[in-house]
Amino acid sequence: MFNRIALLILMSMGWMLPAQAQTYVTDATMDETVMQENDRMVILFFTATWCGPCQYMKPIINSIKKEVDVDIYYLDTDNNTADDILHVTSIPTYYFIKNGRKLGQTTGTLKRARLIQLIQRHDAMTVTSDLLPYRGKPSKFSIKEGHSKELSYEGIDKIWYDAAQLNATAWNYTSESSHLQDVQAALVMINRSIELEETVSALETKAFLLLRLNRKKEAKLVIDQGLKLARKRNEFTGILEGLLERL
Repeated sequence: MFNRIALLILMSMGWMLPAQAQTYVTDATMDETVMQENDRMVILFFTATWCGPCQYMKPIINSIKKEVDVDIYYLDTDNNTADDILHVTSIPTYYFIKNGRKLGQTTGTLKRARLIQLIQRHDAMTVTSDLLPYRGKPSKFSIKEGHSKELSYEGIDKIWYDAAQLNATAWNYTSESSHLQDVQAALVMINRSIELEETVSALETKAFLLLRLNRKKEAKLVIDQGLKLARKRNEFTGILEGLLERL
């Protein structure tokens, strides 16, 4: 009796299920798999061969295909960079995706019923987010450390692929009281931000930093560039116009 009960418990947790093929994706194959805009519900499972909890979850994840209509893809964090770019800091991590857009995520080991519940909940959601920014754009810039602890190499590296976060952090060092080394580091960060995505806000930040470094000619060029972009996009020009008056 005990052995029969133990067997049933193990089977309910996903153990002793027949082995099933697992579809692994790489940085290079994300477009043709995970990022397809076909209204399909997708789980992107971040894993590694050394991760015990990941191996524990694999048969459970594979078994749910019998109950829910979902595409499941595995990404090895040791052999790809998408997890670093997406700031996946622990595994196992599960991304719930539809039409190339993340609906939500969770981490750790999960019971089978809970995983099915999460899939169904996310499948019912309306897709409103931006496309998953999994691709790392190469940079011509190198990280420069600042004086502040926030601007350590590790701290900047964590946001190196996030244009908005780079801009927001760099903006914090546009004041007159900022340490010179921090301003110089922030300038590299804002250049990287613009490299990833040119925005009026990022150009405003860059102009402030250049003025802080007394590089007025360069600042003037950036202000003109920002004004042109702002007018093209019908965005607010007051900040850039104010900077122009200071020159």
